[in-house]
This record gives sequence, structure tokens and C-alpha cells, in this order.
Amino acid sequence: MKSNLFLNEYFKKRKSLIYRSVLFFVFFVLVFATIYLNENSEEFLGKITIEGIIHDRKDILEKLSELEEKKNLKGLILTVNSPGGTFVSSKELYDAINLVRKQVPTAVYMKEMATSGAYLLSLSSDRIFCNQGTITGSIGVLLQSADITELLSKLGVNPLIVKSGELKAIPNPLEKTNQYSINYLSDVISLMQEEFMRIVLKNRKISDDAIQIIEDGRIFTAKQAKEINLIDEIGNENDAINWIKKKAKLDETIKVIDFTDDENILGLFNLNFFRKKIKTMNFNFINGILAIWIPGL
Repeated sequence: MKSNLFLNEYFKKRKSLIYRSVLFFVFFVLVFATIYLNENSEEFLGKITIEGIIHDRKDILEKLSELEEKKNLKGLILTVNSPGGTFVSSKELYDAINLVRKQVPTAVYMKEMATSGAYLLSLSSDRIFCNQGTITGSIGVLLQSADITELLSKLGVNPLIVKSGELKAIPNPLEKTNQYSINYLSDVISLMQEEFMRIVLKNRKISDDAIQIIEDGRIFTAKQAKEINLIDEIGNENDAINWIKKKAKLDETIKVIDFTDDENILGLFNLNFFRKKIKTMNFNFINGILAIWIPGL
């Protein structure tokens, strides 16, 4: 008899536990569905932050592609704080932002620094804002190497280099670079610089006098950049957001959703949410023509 009572009590508790679990699951699904439907119907401004060295930023490209597909996106604010990076990665971001720009107003807010490749990607926006203390400019590209042949000679090391042509794998730290090779590399850099300047002139009205100033790769303060029309306004991030609201005739209460780190609940279901982003200043792993400005580099 006692055994039956024990079993009845056990199954009763088990049934209650299953019932509560089902209720919790249904509640969770309803909450998730409500948030999902709300996020995919309510109008909003998207925000993406680009910081550090620009190199292979697939994460940002994916976010921009995601925003491009959202019908309720009404504007995009990009907060940039970067010295630049590789030319190709910067150009990829420029192209991706341009696709969003075709649909909604976009604005860039430059923080401490937005130089070289970071300035290049900023050209994709409708309006460029920067802080009073922002450093920008450094328009141009570079290719760096070193000649360590004398050091190797002192160490008694004689590099063996077998290659298919004179210009293969140059510059090579293990061999001296002759003037012919230097001229060839200079031509390549000049072509890349022309492409950079083409993008600048396509998006900004720069006077002939100003072109000569910016072509040498110098940096500019916010005031200097505004004087030669590299930027539009000196202000803060709120100024950039308010400009978008005014441009798109949006309500002042419209939400600004930051898509940089998947901070909404839907991001919990994206494995990228758990991936830590470690950004270092180690250039040994960055290949390609650089569009970057760092003192002493």
C-alpha cells in the first residue's frame, strides 16, 4: 500500500514537472517570437562601430549585409576609430556601406582617429562628422620591408634565393633591392594611390590646391579637414544621429540599435556572439598594400 502511494506521489510530481517545463518552453517561444517580430517590424537606426586595424573584417561585412536586407532600417550611423589597415579590407567596407547608403541615409562619426583606410571607408557615407580632437587624412598607401642582408652577412649567413624572375617576391628582406625593383614597386604604389584619390574625388569636392596638399599623405586636425572639405561637420555622435533623423524625416524617439556585438537577445543564438575579438597591433600577420597611419610604423 505504501509502495503504491509512493509511486502515485512520484508520478504526480513528475507530471507536474513536465507540465511546468512545457509551460516554460511555450512562454520562452512566445517571448522570443514577440521580440523577433518586433525587431523585424519596428523602424530603427542601425549603428556599427569600426575600431582598430582594418584587416579581414568579415564580421562587419556580415553585419552590413544583414542590415541591407532589413526593410525597417531607416538609417545607418558608423562610429570609426581606426588608423586604417589594408587597402583591400578598407575598400571592401567602403563598397558594403555604399550598398546600404543606396537605401537609407548614412553618416560617419570619427572619434580619436580615422586615417588612411579608415578615411577611405568613411567616404562611403552621406555625411562625415568628426570630433574637435579627431585626427584624419593620411590619404595614401605604402609597402614596407627591410634589407637585412648586411646583418646576415655579419652572422655568416648566406641566403640562397632561387626564383623564376627578377621581380618575383620583391621586396625580399633576404636580398638587396636594386633601383629597377624600387622603380617597379613605386609604380605599383602610385597606381594604388591613384585609385585612392579617385575615390576621394568621387565623393568629395576638393579644390586643386587642396588636392596637392592631401596627396602627400599628411594628417589633418578636424578644423583643417573641414577647411579643405575632407569632412562635413565638427560635432559628436549625437549630431550625426540627429542629422540622419532630420534627413530621413524620422521621429526623435526612433531606436538606435547597435549591431556591432550582437547585443540584442537574438545575438545569443549566433555563434559569433561567443567569439572574442582580440585586436592587436601586430603587423606580422597583415599582408597586402597598407592604407594606414601610425607614428613610427
